[in-house]
Amino acid sequence: MPVFFLSLISSFFNAINALYAKKIKEEITDNNSFIVVSFLYVAVFLGLSMPWFFFFHATPVSLALVVLVILLDTLANVLFFMSMERIEVSKLAVYSALTPLFTFLPNTILHGFNPHVLISVLVIVLGVYMLNMKNGNPLIPLLELKKPGNLLGLATAVVYGISMVPTQQILVHQWANAPTLYFFRACGIALLIYICYRPRIWYPKANPHLCLRGLTVIVQWLCLFTALHYADGTLVVSLAYTSPLFAVFLARIYFKEQITLGKLAACCITIVGILLTIY
Repeated sequence: MPVFFLSLISSFFNAINALYAKKIKEEITDNNSFIVVSFLYVAVFLGLSMPWFFFFHATPVSLALVVLVILLDTLANVLFFMSMERIEVSKLAVYSALTPLFTFLPNTILHGFNPHVLISVLVIVLGVYMLNMKNGNPLIPLLELKKPGNLLGLATAVVYGISMVPTQQILVHQWANAPTLYFFRACGIALLIYICYRPRIWYPKANPHLCLRGLTVIVQWLCLFTALHYADGTLVVSLAYTSPLFAVFLARIYFKEQITLGKLAACCITIVGILLTIY
């Protein structure tokens, strides 16, 4: 049960962070700058806590997995923002909803097939997928996969889903704890993007918002990593990607977006999938 709530807390803060990013992007229009600066704030805040929370058991396997996680998540972030430049955020969210499936597939190879997990994941994915649909046709994103922006969106889901597998292995084998792993991840992503693109990293007007968002991002990911330590990775990722469920109601409050019957139906399907994870 604690894992269930940790995953949903991560999902809730994921929705808040996505909506908050809209405001910050008005000041930081360059995607690479946004990635680097955002992760720098995360790295600084977690770095301040490292004397008390640092734990990393260095072995050839753990070092290789940490590097793999950093490389995969850096690629996933780049793909995410590249796709966001080419397709609508709502359509990108449809592809992001497929992420748990790409965690399930490698986990099945590593740990065997679990029908209960598959049913729960499929119901959650269906609900979140429908939640982001426009024009009432759920097949449109699949029929338009030949477009580069859509392929990038699907690739983002694939890479994010796969990256959860080595992430969970590090946590389950206790080679690192959640704060240390996310500290390594944040530093690595910021450093790689900066080396590759050398973007601007000083935005005085956006600093207060970046500071606050850095703290909420830390809460989101530490909850996710802690949940991954104790439960099936596919179910955790599925619950963590129910953020559109919260975004629907948060967007209604802050952006006055309309809640349609279709969205309510999709919310109900998603909630059913969430409940199936408990039983």
